[in-house]
Amino acid sequence: MNDRGAWATTATFPPHPRNVARSRLLTRTALAAWGAQQLSDSAEMVVSELVTNAVRYGCGPVSLALVLTAEALQISVSDGGPALPAPRDARADEPGGRGLQIVETLCDGWQVTSRLTGKTVTCWLGGDRAAEPRPGPAGRHRRP
Repeated sequence: MNDRGAWATTATFPPHPRNVARSRLLTRTALAAWGAQQLSDSAEMVVSELVTNAVRYGCGPVSLALVLTAEALQISVSDGGPALPAPRDARADEPGGRGLQIVETLCDGWQVTSRLTGKTVTCWLGGDRAAEPRPGPAGRHRRP
């Protein structure tokens, strides 16, 4: 195992829809810099869904944190809104409402942490997608 530890990046931005695309670009750029391009497609999809939810249903600035360890990519999205996300069954004719189902399908686990000033949604991409050598110690988490 490599002894360089985890790779991490964070960004905080206004809750504007254009920042969803910027968060995907940040994700792709970080993963390329870390040599973990095999995670890019899934990570960008998850980041897009979580940031979109934070922009639509949260309040205040949105923060994105990416942490890559030997075991997984941890993705965390925070906002100042009190409403907690919950998966729902969207009707076939609804254009949205499947974001958390996508997160559940792509990720090894996810959780919501309530804070005094909002919430953080965290999920982990790992398993076969993280099978390439990683620059840090193991840190596996599962949804409670």
